[in-house]
Amino acid sequence: MQQLFKTQGKLYWLEDANGKPVKVSGKELAFPVFVDVKYELKPSPHQPLVVEIYGRNLLGLGDRRRLVLDNGVVLTGRTSGGGGKLNTDEIKKMGMFDVEEPLIELYPTHANSLSPEMDAAVFGVVSSRPLGNGSCTNGVARPGFPFSFRETFPKQLGKMAWSSRALRLHHDNLEITLIDTSHYWRKFVDWQTLQHDSIIGVRKKNGSTLERKELQDVGILLSYFLGWINHCVPPMFHVKGYRKGSLVYKGYNVHPRPTVQRDSFSWLPLFGAEDDNGAIGRHATLVQGLLDGFAQVWDKNERENGVFHIALQMLRSSEKGSPLSAPSLFYLRDIFSACGILAAILVGAEPYRGRNDTILKCLDEIGAGRKLPLQDWRDAIAQNHPELWLAGDVNNKQVKEDERKKGTLSRPLANVTNWVLHIDDPTNAKVLLSLPRNVQRYFIQVGIWLADLMVMKVVGYRGHYFNRLTMKTEVVPWDQGSGH
Repeated sequence: MQQLFKTQGKLYWLEDANGKPVKVSGKELAFPVFVDVKYELKPSPHQPLVVEIYGRNLLGLGDRRRLVLDNGVVLTGRTSGGGGKLNTDEIKKMGMFDVEEPLIELYPTHANSLSPEMDAAVFGVVSSRPLGNGSCTNGVARPGFPFSFRETFPKQLGKMAWSSRALRLHHDNLEITLIDTSHYWRKFVDWQTLQHDSIIGVRKKNGSTLERKELQDVGILLSYFLGWINHCVPPMFHVKGYRKGSLVYKGYNVHPRPTVQRDSFSWLPLFGAEDDNGAIGRHATLVQGLLDGFAQVWDKNERENGVFHIALQMLRSSEKGSPLSAPSLFYLRDIFSACGILAAILVGAEPYRGRNDTILKCLDEIGAGRKLPLQDWRDAIAQNHPELWLAGDVNNKQVKEDERKKGTLSRPLANVTNWVLHIDDPTNAKVLLSLPRNVQRYFIQVGIWLADLMVMKVVGYRGHYFNRLTMKTEVVPWDQGSGH
């Protein structure tokens, strides 16, 4: 738990416990208070913000009130605590919860400035592995100081330790540096439930000032980019802005809804010591290329009001579980919905094209083959679950025996998708839930594997990736035979 600030202000009564406005002689009730605001980032749905209010005449439970503070911060929420009699000198304590404002902004050296000039900013990041675990690096820096980045260790190390985990990336005219975190940032995070191993520094290459929108846009881009690589939601939960070396801005995301890394591994390829270029150099170049391709698609999606970002949200759905808990069956719904969006991007949207044909087109587009992955699974499923190859109209469904014998992939995926998306139909629920748990997990893994490949194809990626089905580093299917 980290204290954000202590200050004074006024507490306004907006509504009573019944939701009715509270006014005396036509004016809102307001009382002078002292306020202590603290923060600890936890996984959703926990409230990371703690607001402690001290003053006299603090009555009411669950009432909606507004805090107007001397440092410019305004918070609206519900309160609990207080109690006692009115018109006493006794100091009471009250807490505020369900804070409505999504962002707290502080201006340490420019209290009256609503738009300070910044020439650099630092983001705190949750769940940044594998980028934050040292495998992706092209330089060194002092922990907690991204702008101390150097490509090699300095000859004179001095008193400060230098980290070997620094990654310098470039986006448009920005320098983006990912490094080890420091004690300052760790204090904001509940270390028992969240990994916090990295911070990101952003500044202009030419030293000019950062626009607020520019900073916001790159924060959103990096959050989705890291989430794609790490299968999680790594929010930019805290921003520090600097001008000529002085701290001029602090912003806290009050409702970031972070999640732990969902898988014990990423699709980011694994390179060993036997690799010609070495794991370090190869990964740094690879990640830069990934960011370039991702940013291009992200910008196009924004300009055209696309839904690429929704597909990425679905792949990070809360139904996915974590390394310690298995995915929910309903994660199939999110996977296949995401795949549907990606399919429309890859092969175009056609309203009258069936799901089976769409999946076939996607499989051909990414070169993944038309059969269920892994022969042992393919043979066992074809032998024991012919219902996966049902086809036909509602009243006359038959097993496509030729497809079942070949172990085709598109028909089972199309059927499982339909059953999940229309699970309100008792017939669909019955056939879906009759599949053994290990078969359900198999289709979840196949779905994630396909989604991984489809996103890589959408962003124009070529080269190696880590195949979650074979547990091996392989060349992406559409790039095989190109010399990689």
